[in-house]
Amino acid sequence: MAGFPFGIKFMCLKLIPKSYGITGAVGVFALNAVIGGLIGGAMLMMAIVKIFVNIVKMLTGKL
Repeated sequence: MAGFPFGIKFMCLKLIPKSYGITGAVGVFALNAVIGGLIGGAMLMMAIVKIFVNIVKMLTGKL
């Protein structure tokens, strides 16, 4: 769940629960949360790589 905050803006996909029961609506919202977490996890990993690259550049004096 570390990437969840990074993917919150992508959670509201076009999966809007309509003509479902309560279980279908909860399932769609859970799917949105999982997809948002996956996208956020990928964005978190890219941010960590950028930070690592900047640290290496600073240590080598190329920044």
